[in-house]
Amino acid sequence: MVVGSGGAPAGADPAELVLAFANTHDHRGRVPDRLSDAAGLRKWLAAYGADGTVSITPADVIEAREIRDALVTVLLTHVDADAAGEDELSAAESALRRAAHRYPLQANITRDAAGLVSTQAGLAGALGSMLAAVVELSQSGAWNRVKACRNCHHGFVDQSRNSSGTFCRAQCRSQAGMRAYRSRHRPDPES
Repeated sequence: MVVGSGGAPAGADPAELVLAFANTHDHRGRVPDRLSDAAGLRKWLAAYGADGTVSITPADVIEAREIRDALVTVLLTHVDADAAGEDELSAAESALRRAAHRYPLQANITRDAAGLVSTQAGLAGALGSMLAAVVELSQSGAWNRVKACRNCHHGFVDQSRNSSGTFCRAQCRSQAGMRAYRSRHRPDPES
């Protein structure tokens, strides 16, 4: 991928950039967490155009996971407003605001368009570019269509006409349906 200013892949779809970062989590234990260590974070950076030899500290890994987990919490609320408690949602929003202060963005205005870009390099540029993608999605009206699956928390773009999708794939919808069926037909232990 060609790297644009600040480490963002040139011409990258903002939803793809946000989901590529959000989907590094373990999907409720189904896959390994790809940001579990510095090597994993460096690999994510390299996959999205940043220099893979960037120095990554354990604190960088913790911060990237905090931003990612906050992002997933917000994406879950796009599926179900009650998916996160008020305290959990407030904490997630605070974490994203702190990240926005730490990775400032700059207006990039041309005769064809205007947007936000990160002027930093390396990890700071990649995280700033991901935050700029969130802003771009919000401004375009597509932010509420970027969601996290109700079943596995995998991020996806809801392509349904009425924006009512809640699962990333049919298998997750089926698994959730089976769990609901079993809980309705489970004998009452107090009977």
